[in-house]
Amino acid sequence: MTQIQTRYLLREAMNNKRALVLLLIVSIAFLPSSCKTAEFGFKVINISGMVYDFSNRPVSNYEIVLGKWYSGSTDINGRFTLLKVPLGSYQIRGSKKGYEDYTGDVIIKNKGQIIYIRIPSQNQLLTMADEALASSNFILAEEIVERAYQIDKNNIEMLFYYAAILFRQNNLEGAASFLEDAVNLGSKDLYVQKFLSVIRRKQDENKTK
Repeated sequence: MTQIQTRYLLREAMNNKRALVLLLIVSIAFLPSSCKTAEFGFKVINISGMVYDFSNRPVSNYEIVLGKWYSGSTDINGRFTLLKVPLGSYQIRGSKKGYEDYTGDVIIKNKGQIIYIRIPSQNQLLTMADEALASSNFILAEEIVERAYQIDKNNIEMLFYYAAILFRQNNLEGAASFLEDAVNLGSKDLYVQKFLSVIRRKQDENKTK
């Protein structure tokens, strides 16, 4: 190659510097996710996951946060994908209205790794509490209802269950308070009204003793 040709090529390269930089950026972006990158200096991979409830049904629109920088939400099939996550240990959190919040630890260590999360809805927790009460396991029932209470403190059915547990513990004032909250929230349930009447009558009896 002659000196004239060399100078010509260098001049053309300088004139197209922006095009060369753009080409370099695009080339890096399309490198396989498992390769080493100049940005991180170590491997990054795409992470997939699935979120199901306690009836093994997919939970859509469940918000997922991995560590501090990676987040996404589930689709209609309960699946989510987090892109270009560096290998390592993370805390993973999840939330959706009507469902219990999720917190756990996960180690991202290989390509194709799938994260499975199983989370109960508030109604499923109340069903579990009902089963615990039916078997006279009041300690377990209280633990489950407390979990349901943290999801939605204004759920009338949950307030009724909480009142039933406190009544079994002879905490009449606490039970009445939960039932009054249910009434104030607009409950027209006859069982709530009857239950509250039973508590009031028992409180009056205790006063006369």
